[in-house]
Amino acid sequence: MIGLFLISIALIGVPMATSIYGLIIPNGLLGFAIGMVDSSMVPTMAYLVDIRHVSVYGSVYAIADVAFCLGYAIGPALSGFIVHAFGFRTMLYVISFLSLCYAPLMLYLRNPPAREEKMSLIMNENHNSFSYIRSKSLDDENGY
Repeated sequence: MIGLFLISIALIGVPMATSIYGLIIPNGLLGFAIGMVDSSMVPTMAYLVDIRHVSVYGSVYAIADVAFCLGYAIGPALSGFIVHAFGFRTMLYVISFLSLCYAPLMLYLRNPPAREEKMSLIMNENHNSFSYIRSKSLDDENGY
């Protein structure tokens, strides 16, 4: 969530730069914020898979990788048309606004609902469990 807020701030700062030196702080902040979001996304997805589905991490990592690759493949091509139609400033302001609107939705990832059976395992509840215990033998006087 903090990363998305920082991305919004950095994207507002990029069109306000008047020289190449004015881009250092917004681009540095943008790189740091994107790193925050990227590095926390994969563990969050793995946690969601742990509590909601069968723990198959390869599929989750493949989905994340495809999302990144599609973003890097489609983004530059699509942004060319958007810049041509609306301008560079407008595009950055709209992306900043979308990022700012999307950030509060990250609060839903704090305590995601889990499936019932997963929650019982996480909370260490023994609903249908049994244990092996050593009992006295009926044949032996000592019980063993």
